[in-house]
Amino acid sequence: MTQKPTDKNRLAQEKRDLARRARRLAQTQVLDSDRERLMQFAADLERESDDLQPVISLPPIAAPQAIQQQVQQQQSIDSSTQANEPMEKD
Repeated sequence: MTQKPTDKNRLAQEKRDLARRARRLAQTQVLDSDRERLMQFAADLERESDDLQPVISLPPIAAPQAIQQQVQQQQSIDSSTQANEPMEKD
């Protein structure tokens, strides 16, 4: 079952697209004042778009466990490497 975009959603998406285009155009401007004006315009469009259709924030990805496993693996590799290295005499 697909949901048809509402007029509000379509308008919000158009504003986000315009904001992206304004940011791209801002990068091509020589004058700082022109760049700043376009960046402000883009920010205003994003704000208006968010008012029309708030961006759904997803819960954070549960990646800390994977990172912890990588750290543990690295620590075990480091400790096994150190165990295999001959000790230096002074």
